[in-house]
Amino acid sequence: MLKIKVFDCEDEKDLEKEINQFVEEISKQDKEVKDIKFSTSTTMYEEEQIYCFSALLMYDDKIYQEYKPMKFELIEKIDK
Repeated sequence: MLKIKVFDCEDEKDLEKEINQFVEEISKQDKEVKDIKFSTSTTMYEEEQIYCFSALLMYDDKIYQEYKPMKFELIEKIDK
């Protein structure tokens, strides 16, 4: 099932750190990141410019399993 996680920080380095921590956490659970959307906005408060760095991360909540081909064992060879 596709799930989302929203991140919102005042500094781009904080956003980067939070996303990397979350990706590491879900990777340990064998879950897969599908996409990340990034946005930046600014506003003025009195004389100060305020930044907002946000991201929406989409990930698959199902446990991701690598494709592993089946192994077959040759039991008997028949010559014709």
